[in-house]
Amino acid sequence: MSLKVSLLLDGQIERGRVKEALDQVTADPALRDRFTVYGIIGDTLRGNGTPDDGFTPRILDRLRRENARIEPGYDPLAEE
Repeated sequence: MSLKVSLLLDGQIERGRVKEALDQVTADPALRDRFTVYGIIGDTLRGNGTPDDGFTPRILDRLRRENARIEPGYDPLAEE
C-alpha cells in the first residue's frame, strides 16, 4: 500500500483506481499518516515551505541521515 500512496501523491496511479486508493487511505489511520508524511517529504524536496519554518530543514536532515539520495548541493531553502 505504500507504493499506492506514493503513486497517488505523484499523480501516477491509474485513473480508474484513484477513488479506490483514496477510499483506502481515508479508512486507515496509518495510511492517512503515511499520505501526510509522504506529501510533506515531497513538498520539502520540491522546496515548498511548510508553516513551521524549522520543519523543512528537519526533514532534509532526517533524509540525509537515512542516506536518501539527494543531489549534491541541492538546497530547496536557498534564496534564488
